[in-house]
Amino acid sequence: MRTFTSTSIDAVTSTSTSTGLVPQSVRYDLTPLDFNNQTGTFTLSYTDTAPYYPSNPLCLMYDYFLVNATTAYEYKVHFDTQQDVPIHFLILNIGQFNEFNHINCANGFSDWELRQVAPASDLVWIVPQPGEYVFLFFSRQFVGGYIRLLVQAYGQTIQTSTSTYSTNSTLEAVSSQTALLTLPVTTTTTSTHTYSIWDAGPIIIVTVVLIATAVMIKRTSTSRTKKPPSAITQSK
Repeated sequence: MRTFTSTSIDAVTSTSTSTGLVPQSVRYDLTPLDFNNQTGTFTLSYTDTAPYYPSNPLCLMYDYFLVNATTAYEYKVHFDTQQDVPIHFLILNIGQFNEFNHINCANGFSDWELRQVAPASDLVWIVPQPGEYVFLFFSRQFVGGYIRLLVQAYGQTIQTSTSTYSTNSTLEAVSSQTALLTLPVTTTTTSTHTYSIWDAGPIIIVTVVLIATAVMIKRTSTSRTKKPPSAITQSK
């Protein structure tokens, strides 16, 4: 009986994916004329008046930033003002911003990406798809002071980690071996020879000669014991 042991090593690979945010600089393609990049302050330099003849009163003050969001994933935005005046903050795509420019005193607009109305506000905006967007600030009242805007952009990173580990498996087999005794085999070979009539020819000839000789001897002996017919007649 014998025991056989076999060991195999199997490699198993596990892959995990995680996402994270990495700070990156904000890319502005256009800013207000008096924007201070160090302090983040600016004023609302564009105005609109109501079509009321003859005074045409001021009905809107606004300004905007053109933001390049082709690589950013998320923005954290903070803005405030020292004026006790409601400030509207909108994030618009280019098509929405063009519509805004055609609305008198910003009345009747809807379907904007994001809206915040407050003297101070904090918000987080996730970019719906890469492209250019407009950070729009406006007020329907006069704003004489500065507005401060602080923005931090974040890019998304995808981290993939792969780990490989091995597993051992052992297989044990028991083999039972039986010894076989081999006996010698005796083989008897019988040779068979077939004789033809030509092989028996000499024997037949000898036999025929002997028989002929015996017949001739017998005839000679018989002829000597019989008397001739003439002799029988004379004796009578």
